[in-house]
Amino acid sequence: MSNADDIFDQAKGSIRRLGLTEIPFTESPTGLGSQTLDRIFTGRENELRQVFKSFQSRERRRILIYGRIGIGKSAFLLEVLSVLERKLKETLTTYISLPPELDLATTALIALAQAMSDDDWAQQQLYKMGIPINKQLKERTSEVGGNMGITAKMGEKDLPIIAPEYPSVSLDTLLQRAKEKYPNGVVIAIDDLDKQNPSRIRQLMYDAQGMLKGPAWFLLTGHPVSMTGDLLTTERGLFDLRLPLEELDFETTYKMLINYLSSVRINNDCTDPDDPRCVLPFLPETAAQFCQVSRGKPRLFNRLGSIILSTAADLGADIITPDVLRKGLQTALPTLQERAALTFKEERVRAFLQRNGQISDETITIDDLEQLGVRTYAELLPVLERLEAADLAHQPRQDDTKTFEPLALLPSDIAPE
Repeated sequence: MSNADDIFDQAKGSIRRLGLTEIPFTESPTGLGSQTLDRIFTGRENELRQVFKSFQSRERRRILIYGRIGIGKSAFLLEVLSVLERKLKETLTTYISLPPELDLATTALIALAQAMSDDDWAQQQLYKMGIPINKQLKERTSEVGGNMGITAKMGEKDLPIIAPEYPSVSLDTLLQRAKEKYPNGVVIAIDDLDKQNPSRIRQLMYDAQGMLKGPAWFLLTGHPVSMTGDLLTTERGLFDLRLPLEELDFETTYKMLINYLSSVRINNDCTDPDDPRCVLPFLPETAAQFCQVSRGKPRLFNRLGSIILSTAADLGADIITPDVLRKGLQTALPTLQERAALTFKEERVRAFLQRNGQISDETITIDDLEQLGVRTYAELLPVLERLEAADLAHQPRQDDTKTFEPLALLPSDIAPE
């Protein structure tokens, strides 16, 4: 074996020394229909109840799931769709992440066409847009010639790649075709609207009014800044259900840690919170501290969990002791900063936030704003929200003010529950 083979075996062995087959934490939820997601998904019972109650109506519903970036919207959406796939017979369930620069009608058309792989017309729509399909589609041509008699020459050529001129009309046509095979309806889920510019999302929502009121169930996820303040979601009643997702409480976060670890632990699938074995290789003490610093944010939970286990493996540890946990969390901050690839301005704001402990529209001074290179707090907000999206800042629940705090990663920096 080569040295590289040895290094691979050592890396695998260091994880198995922790009693795990692999590191279970992942920033992106597993895909639709994943048994892994069903096993590790935790909490949100009240929110699930509200969504599923909407599906007891014959009338098609429009549901908006909103919350800050990293709060677990995608995992929630995929869990909803996984249940609907099992429970709603003769219903087609589709999922797509909103691609850059596409309108909602074209996005929905793509999602539906990809789910209807046995429908030639649906596959034509994808092929014409340059989206790969399983079979090659050709356009038939013919030539007629000859002086006295008529001769015909048949031929084939690739269909041209063109964007649909009227995607909403094409979507309506495809929905009608889908209803023939799926008489109980179609569910179209469009994820990741919060990864687009808020002003663009508002325009997309205005443009999609007719589509969203069409003959399908629609589930969308987005950020409250770009979605819930819009007239479409308040005065015009475009959505039948507007469902906010908040941070998970400590008990739910602890249970989520148990589910993640039990899914990969070797010869130990304990899930009883009262049994210390359920959080191995964490100790109950370090498991609680880890859940506390992750603040009930699923993405931060996954990012920190991965870094902590990697650090423990590098140290050759078999248990996450308080010292191992601290070293993992000390590694986390520079790792998150590196991943964020902050601009000079963003780094200046992050350093200011770290020094001052808090920034809000009520406490910041004119001198502070000048030091940060902005004139108003409103100009500063996008930078602070960018830091929060990178898990380098935290926005505690505030009713009247926009307050941001630095991410406190060491257990000693966080007040006890």
